[in-house]
Amino acid sequence: MSLIFAHLPGFWALLGIPAVLLIHFLQRESRRLRITTLFLLEHIDRESVKGRRFDRLRQSIPLWLQLLAVLILTWILTEPRWTSARSVERVVLVLDHSASMEAFAKELATALRREIPPLTALVGTTEYSLIESTLTGSNLYRGTSFEEMMTALEAWSPSAGTHSAESALRIGRSLAGTDGTLVYVTDHPARELPYGSALLSVGEPLGNVGFSGLRVIGQDGGTTWQATLRNYAPTSQKRSWFLASGEERTEARPVELKPGETRTLQGQFPAGGGSLRLVLEPDRFTRDDTLHVVQPSPKEISVSRTGAATVERLVAELIASLDNVFPSAAEETPDLAFATYNPLQPEPLPKKAIVFLNQEAVPRQFFTGPVVSANDSIIADLDWQGLIARATPSVPLLEGEKVLLWQGERALILLREEGETRQLFFNFDVAASNAARLPAFVLLVNRFVNRIRDSKIGYEALNTELRQPLAITHDPSPDAAPLSLVSRQGRIAVSPHRVAYLRAPEAPGFFSVLQGERTLVNASANFADSREADFSGAAPLSTLGPISAKISESRTVPDPFRHIWLIALSATALLSWHYLSRATQPARSEPA
Repeated sequence: MSLIFAHLPGFWALLGIPAVLLIHFLQRESRRLRITTLFLLEHIDRESVKGRRFDRLRQSIPLWLQLLAVLILTWILTEPRWTSARSVERVVLVLDHSASMEAFAKELATALRREIPPLTALVGTTEYSLIESTLTGSNLYRGTSFEEMMTALEAWSPSAGTHSAESALRIGRSLAGTDGTLVYVTDHPARELPYGSALLSVGEPLGNVGFSGLRVIGQDGGTTWQATLRNYAPTSQKRSWFLASGEERTEARPVELKPGETRTLQGQFPAGGGSLRLVLEPDRFTRDDTLHVVQPSPKEISVSRTGAATVERLVAELIASLDNVFPSAAEETPDLAFATYNPLQPEPLPKKAIVFLNQEAVPRQFFTGPVVSANDSIIADLDWQGLIARATPSVPLLEGEKVLLWQGERALILLREEGETRQLFFNFDVAASNAARLPAFVLLVNRFVNRIRDSKIGYEALNTELRQPLAITHDPSPDAAPLSLVSRQGRIAVSPHRVAYLRAPEAPGFFSVLQGERTLVNASANFADSREADFSGAAPLSTLGPISAKISESRTVPDPFRHIWLIALSATALLSWHYLSRATQPARSEPA
């Protein structure tokens, strides 16, 4: 158990010692007068022969009592407390995992070294916990060494978008306990924090310029990229940028952006190049200074045609509107078939097909009644109110199939999904209707084709955001090869049953997903959260000041004899007054 003084200014009371000594140095030197009779004695004040002067220090009981009183008063004012080596304080630091924290790595380390050790300077043992603010964040450190915690912090790379830290703070409070210290470390000060959290903000306003958006447009003459460049600063900013593809790059081009201005850069993909990089002159926040772009390529879909003269033209127009769709070879099974069905002459249908109802005779009557859509994502937000269809015989409704569109009592569009069967059935004569002129018809066909595309195991190229969930269709058989994600950070093996949790990398760059030696995805990952790139609200702030005194009070023991010292101080003062009053009583005169 060691002694500490909670109120160091109390030592100023020691100045009372030289004050007491000075008073006792300054005394009056008196002389004795002899008189003949007492009744003739006039009142005569004692007077110094030589006046006030320093004399030797005369030891006396009042002197020692007064010095003792000064020492007791100093002891009381300094508020002595005792610490124990067995005292433990839990300190949990919740780090804001937002990407904007990347710009303040040095400020973060400096602030932690300045603010955290003084909190527990009077505690025997401190247990540190360092966790991220995201729900999936890892426990970066847990132990009793502050230096080891700072070493673990050096490997931390914040990458999340804007999110709430409430869940992480709740976990932090459970780790710290009711008496522990919970600190939320961020760069944007929060107005209020739950669970009794303290705030340590290390941010400051920055003049950031970066890429905030990407669009790739496929055209007959080639593929065009469009990149959005934004100035988040309240002042004009000048930067330079260049385009790089493989080992080649363009000359740097200057660009000046007004406060808050957004500008679009545009260009063509290089011939034979499937990827490129747009590089901006770096600033403190580097995550949005480079834009990685791949030329998108959806999975190839092979299709077969119906051959029916009534719908052949319509099918040809639909195929032309689809991306990366080509006719299947004669000897292969197509990924999707465009088929027709005559209710009067039923025939088996392909398992994966878009089916049009087809009759030789065109009916004269039209369907009547309100048009109602089902609650399904494949038909959501599609407007069918302008549909005009002729009344035809209906196909029999099967158990388990979903009706996507009704008109009155007639089921117009059916969706059959069971096992390997994927069929979109138009239960009316499309060729004799105005469906081909409705945007909803084309969009529905595209959505269904995309479902077929998503379920196929094949190669695709795409541009993603950081940490974006990836839907990877793979071989799920027990003897299939494992998957792996390859990026500049390294190679990560992914077991087949955890593919649903696969995400794009946390750092910008190109990456690939492979199953064995087969490449399933070539892609890019880019920063896209413009809220994290805006540093106008960043500011330094700390609410840790009062916590040190609170910890000292809760983890140390006050002087158990405080009341005894107060009584001793009072007794010392009374004794000193008693002896002084006796010394100042007039002495009896001696007769002549």
